[in-house]
Amino acid sequence: MEQQQKDPMERIREFSKEARELQDDSMDFDASSTEARLEQTLRELQARVGEQHAALDELRSQANGSLEAAAHASDDPRQKLQQLIVVKDAYQRLKPTATLLPAPKSVLPALLAARTIQRNVQGTKEAITSTQRQITRIEATLRREEANLHDANLLTQAMESRIERLRVQHEDHSHKNPAQLARELIAGKRAQREGYDAEMQHLGEAMDNFINDYLAGMIAAEELGGPVVGDMLDVEDDTLAAGFTKKGRAKSSKKPLSTKSRQRRIDQIWGSKAVVADDEEPPTEAEAADAEMRQLLEDLFATLIGPGGGKAYYQLQKDSATSRFLVRAKVAQFHPKDATKLRLIDFGRELDD
Repeated sequence: MEQQQKDPMERIREFSKEARELQDDSMDFDASSTEARLEQTLRELQARVGEQHAALDELRSQANGSLEAAAHASDDPRQKLQQLIVVKDAYQRLKPTATLLPAPKSVLPALLAARTIQRNVQGTKEAITSTQRQITRIEATLRREEANLHDANLLTQAMESRIERLRVQHEDHSHKNPAQLARELIAGKRAQREGYDAEMQHLGEAMDNFINDYLAGMIAAEELGGPVVGDMLDVEDDTLAAGFTKKGRAKSSKKPLSTKSRQRRIDQIWGSKAVVADDEEPPTEAEAADAEMRQLLEDLFATLIGPGGGKAYYQLQKDSATSRFLVRAKVAQFHPKDATKLRLIDFGRELDD
């Protein structure tokens, strides 16, 4: 039993040893041997070339006429028959000649195979590059067509939904008299108006909060010579009280202005329109800018809904950071020929008439 188990193991070891020896033999490249084989192959090729040159010279010496004339069929039947006999004799002489093959140890077959493989690899690489470019173009076209198809499907769904709503509405209206339709239309318009009023109130509150919490301080900073609105987001009252340098940087707040000097500066910039009671504190720069923004918006809205409609302009008393901000925010626009006139943009019409 033990002898039977050893025999397979011995055969496996012998097979592994023989395979390793064969692999070593096939991977054993001797540089000197390869160079000698290359030189031998080169000599064989040169000898073959010499033989061909000698045969060509002999053929030229034996030719009675020119080679060009012998290479073409003659118009004379007898001369043409003679040419055919010569060609037949040449084929009969070459037929028993053995084909020239490289020597068994020649590297010429390997070189020819390497050249063929190299050409095939280069052609495959070029084909891969060309195919990749085609795939890129096709993928881009496919994505574009898929986007167009998606848009078309959305449009189709919207149109189908609209058609279905119109059909249901038509069927509903066909069963009602004109009085019922009029009452429903009035109720719908009233509900729509209430919704618009509620939304306008909500947007107004949001605008008031935005002006009070963020915008007023930034407008006051720009008016005082500081950065434009948006460049300095959090503007404190102490920063506004200290003021800004000629380069637009905030001054140090170690020596703040006195109350009278600060109030005088506010009156010079924003005016003294607001009447302040004796027991109330004077407005700050941000509060003055807030009041100016709200007053300007009210004036612009009044001009918009006034006799001139959307074409009328409001006459500004002076150039201010408030008016410049509204223009930059695309909320209002100056007159094309007069920068002292301003109006709100009617978003239902073109930007310019």
